[in-house]
Amino acid sequence: MFEEIEKDGNVIYHPRKIVAEVLAEANSIVIASHEGPEPDAIGSSLALGLALEMLGKKVFIYNKDCLESAKFLPGYEKIKNHLPDFLPDIFCVVDCATLDRIGEEAKSFAVRTTIVNIDHHSKGENFGTFNYVDPSAPSCGVLIYEVLKELKVKITPDIATNIYAAIAKDTMGFILPTVDSRSLKIAAELVESGANLEAVMKTLKYATLRKYKLLSFFLSRLKVEDSISSSYLLLEDFEKSSAKDEDSDEFIDLIRSIDGVVASIFVREKYPGIFKVSMRSQGEIDVAEIARKYGGGGHKNAAGFNLKVQDWKELSKLQDKNKIAKEILNITKNEILQYIRSEKNRRESE
Repeated sequence: MFEEIEKDGNVIYHPRKIVAEVLAEANSIVIASHEGPEPDAIGSSLALGLALEMLGKKVFIYNKDCLESAKFLPGYEKIKNHLPDFLPDIFCVVDCATLDRIGEEAKSFAVRTTIVNIDHHSKGENFGTFNYVDPSAPSCGVLIYEVLKELKVKITPDIATNIYAAIAKDTMGFILPTVDSRSLKIAAELVESGANLEAVMKTLKYATLRKYKLLSFFLSRLKVEDSISSSYLLLEDFEKSSAKDEDSDEFIDLIRSIDGVVASIFVREKYPGIFKVSMRSQGEIDVAEIARKYGGGGHKNAAGFNLKVQDWKELSKLQDKNKIAKEILNITKNEILQYIRSEKNRRESE
């Protein structure tokens, strides 16, 4: 029995302890993470999956998309892009603010059984039957590590490597303000457990010639106005450079580091008529609040949303995709500037 916690005269259990107990009691578990994954999603999934297999569980790890850069992580070959042919006791979702993020097919599958939700996004939906959501954690990998400690699972070198990659990715190599003593202590313990830092380095610094060809299109459109950097990519840019969507994942982090920039915007055409808007910010600029306004989400300083051109009258009138992307950048930029002004006025009135 997990230790009890006293609160307001009632005995309750910490969500982490409850989630650990639920996983411990299950015989079969499917683990899923969000579409268009990055190393936090993949590393968290693999670490949890490897640990549960050590406990004798039947484990199936799913992601709708692949992540080529994660091929260096132990157990990567276990990830399937198709759903299992059995209904598990538990469908565990990691690193997702909403259930929609795993894709429609997986969502329809998940709701047929018990859902465990482990996530660190701010103001995410507690969509699980059981939820361990902690926005103070800089990555989902931190939460996975804590769940595994509750389960008293030995942190093997393979598990340590995956969790280290997860945390390192979401903290940009432990340099973001979200890094705290909690995550640094865990990182130290992971190194002591034998984490393969070379595999982590290869995953986080993975690059291809096609990526740099794509980068040339991105940088050719770079602008910095009102302390906001921005650029965009179209489907034809990916086609011309033979690039994949994941090749552009780190581009926004390049332009967020420009001296004097307080926020960055990256618009990329995902499908015909559908654009993905990514935002980054510094300090107290909460881009997640802006993203939620448009049906997206994320973290305070890193968030995004998808935009359908047909849903916007002023955009649907435009025929040129370059003009559409530029207008989306302009709309997003104005939202950020409005947020900055509103916060300034609020502080001055206090």
